[in-house]
Parts: sequence; structure tokens; C-alpha cells
Amino acid sequence: MKFTKLLTLLFLTLFITSCNTDDGILGERPDTDGGDSSSFSDNFGNAINRDFLGRVIDINNNPISDVTITIGNSTASTDDNGVFIINNASVFQNFAYIKADKAGYIHGSRAVVPSTGTNKVTIMLLEETVIQTVNSGETATVTLGNGASVSLDGNYKNPDGTDYTGSVDVIMHMLDPVDENMEQQMPGMLYAENLDGDERMLQTLGMLAVELRGDSGEDLNIADGSTSEIIIPLDASLVATAPATIPLWYFDEENGYWKEEGQATLIGNQYVGTVTH
Repeated sequence: MKFTKLLTLLFLTLFITSCNTDDGILGERPDTDGGDSSSFSDNFGNAINRDFLGRVIDINNNPISDVTITIGNSTASTDDNGVFIINNASVFQNFAYIKADKAGYIHGSRAVVPSTGTNKVTIMLLEETVIQTVNSGETATVTLGNGASVSLDGNYKNPDGTDYTGSVDVIMHMLDPVDENMEQQMPGMLYAENLDGDERMLQTLGMLAVELRGDSGEDLNIADGSTSEIIIPLDASLVATAPATIPLWYFDEENGYWKEEGQATLIGNQYVGTVTH
């Protein structure tokens, strides 16, 4: 399985309930067998066709045109108003994954439980701003102004899995749960597979989105066997009720849902953890 080239980490506590809606169209997920399925994707149900109407915007709520939208095997581009329409897209009864890509922005997506009629979604793309350029073979820590950081050991791999040598542009954003725009910015939805292969719905305490780009603009990942320490500060309003430890999750960009990986510890007002994606 190809894991996400988007190094996105999600700090969450777990709860068993339904997701919130995106633009009021996402209903409760039907009961499923979770880990009893032969594979996690069995939980998605049968293939069906559904209609989608969406809008892609930037952080200032301005429309973004010429964004490539992909739903299953169907594609479209947003118009001058940032709007796209895809009818009869092949999705699943319990899961539809919508991807949005445009040069100059990090990869965006949304996942919904598709309904009959027209499914409406909004995706807010984040600009592809290089925070720091580092070099392979050298350790580095890249830090945002709010204290969020990722420490890299200098070992990277190309999309085909081979070792990468050269400079690396680090593009990074923190997504804060107290930000009213976070639901539109985050990838997928808060739907996950835990270590036992069971379904989980999640509640976030913060996300760190990191993309690594090579000299030719190729998407990189940290090398097999390498780890990265990540630090995410908590908003002051969350510190008092924050658990001492929480599971870590990464977003599988190819399949459109979160996967459990590791644990983070609360140190002061920051969660600190180690990841391999």
C-alpha cells in the first residue's frame, strides 16, 4: 500500500459517535463490523454512483480556479468561482473521497458519507509556503512561529522508494481545532483505522501538515527506518482538559482516512511524539 506523501499528523482522543457534517450533508455512518471485516475497506459498502457539487477556496475565502478535483475515476476542474460539479461519480455507500490539487497549494481533500441527491462540499486549500530548505544527510528542526515543529534526521526517499539526495523544501502548516476554518482545511474527515483494524471516529487536538519536496519538485517522504519528532502546542483553552498521553494518527492520502501510529506525551502545553510518516 502506498502511504501518503503528505506528512500529516493528527493528535486525537477517541470517541465512538458520528462525524459532524460538512455543509450539512454528512450523516451518521451506518453500523459496521469494524475489525471483523476481512479488510478495512469492506466497511465502505458497495460501489454506487452519486452527484457532487463543491467549492474550493483559499484561507481568505476567495475562490480558487483550475483546481483538479478527483472522485474515484471522475475528474473535473473548478471554474472562476471555485465551483466544480461531478455527476455519477463512482463512490461507496459509506465513503466518498474527494481530492483537490493545484500547483502552489498543498494537497487538499474531503471525505463524506454520500447521500442521495447532490452532495455539497467545501475545501479550503493552504498555500504551498516553504518554511525552510534543508539538506539530505543533515539533521534539522523546522519550527513555525507558534512553536510547532518537526525534527528530521536527514534521510529521505523518492516516490518510488529509492533514496533521495539533495536539498529538501519543507512546507508546513499547523491546523488548530479552535480555528473555525479547520474543518474545511483538514484532509478527509475524522474517520480512522486503529492498530487493531477497527473503525474509529476522532476528535482532534491539533494537526501538523508537512510536505517535503525535492530539487525537481517531487514529493518526498522520510526514509524507511527513519523517525521524526513532532511538537504541537495546545491552545490555552485546551490545556486543562488535555490527556497526559494520546494516540498519534497519520493521514493515508491514497485511501482517504487516518491510521493510528504511535503516541504523544503532553509536556507543558505541548504534545511531543515520534512518527515514521
